[in-house]
Amino acid sequence: MNKVQIAIIGAGPAGLSTAIELSNMGYDDIVVFDREDEAGGTPRHCGHLGFGIFEFYRLLSGPDYAKKLTKIAADRNITINLKHTLVDISKDILTFSTTDGLVKYSAKRTVLALGARETPRSARLVSGIRSPNIMTTGALQRFIYLHNTIPFKNPVIVGSEVVSFSALMSSRKAGINIAAIIEEDKELNSFSILKSFSETILQTPVKLGYEISSINGDDKEVKSVTISKDGIDETIECDGVIFSGDFTPESALLQENFKDFNFANNSVFISQAFQTTNKNFFAVGNVLRGALTAFKCFFEGKRLAKFIDDSLKQEKLKPQHVKIEADENIQWYYPSLLDLNYPSKILTNLRVNKKTTGRIIVSVNDIDVYEKQIDAKTYTNIKIPREAYPVSKNDTIKIRLES
Repeated sequence: MNKVQIAIIGAGPAGLSTAIELSNMGYDDIVVFDREDEAGGTPRHCGHLGFGIFEFYRLLSGPDYAKKLTKIAADRNITINLKHTLVDISKDILTFSTTDGLVKYSAKRTVLALGARETPRSARLVSGIRSPNIMTTGALQRFIYLHNTIPFKNPVIVGSEVVSFSALMSSRKAGINIAAIIEEDKELNSFSILKSFSETILQTPVKLGYEISSINGDDKEVKSVTISKDGIDETIECDGVIFSGDFTPESALLQENFKDFNFANNSVFISQAFQTTNKNFFAVGNVLRGALTAFKCFFEGKRLAKFIDDSLKQEKLKPQHVKIEADENIQWYYPSLLDLNYPSKILTNLRVNKKTTGRIIVSVNDIDVYEKQIDAKTYTNIKIPREAYPVSKNDTIKIRLES
């Protein structure tokens, strides 16, 4: 059994920034684990610019951003164990699969920074052929930036989140022409200026309100896609399909190992201190709710370090968690626990699962105590304040959306 004071699972922006900040605070028994063969997380295969402005006051590409984070960690003698895949959490023991077999660690505090993944074609129930030229944005960027391979020349992108335009930029840089961006919703699932940028500057059409009905061709080659809007079909010639966005947390292992699992978020319950219902475990970054930008994960990691420091210095302080529940109209929300030990102006942050005009209502013990009018899109962050109403330990907090 290997013992360590702080174990961090995931060497992306959230995990590395947590480790770096803890090191700055004087902790020297920190080990970061990652299943990949390089540290840095998703940014290391996002070759376009757009990283590092808020963290380092410099405009960096994804790989340069990942290298800078990794170098800062190395300069602080933070141990990073690569090719370590977490396979079990039992009785607070971390079991990893490595090239040398299974290894076990125990830690006083463990940080879950496992990240998120895109929803693949299979989970979206899109019919048609099976071909190696049907992939996610992550797979595309690994082809381009890690393997120096161009998998196709004229694909379509399905989805319109920010990551879809990351796929567009990566493709353009690699000399790949995007035939179209296809979005099922009638509005863009990211900032509207990106549509203008795509169509005006990059000459790439963005087709809103279209479903992709089928992918056509044979098992080796994609030849076209059929899309549908208002019962009318249209065919777009292409040689590949990139399914982008619709992120979900990498939480399958957490669902197996945490009895108290938040199925609404597909993640663990966490407090405003990023602490789970197991006081020795914390979670941070995109494992909480799917994908946000690298800089937001970076600053979450920095904030988390203070709460871990508090937890280690106040071993006898027991969390006073009040669970927050949300209805099915809310896409995700966090925190999902309220720890009464920590004063907080914010009860939770949330996003809706579709463009909505209506009211967010908070109830305590089934009595409505707060409401907020909203006109929100799927990428709009909505903050729900805590100060407007009292909450005690045995209360039940629920959030619902009425449109």
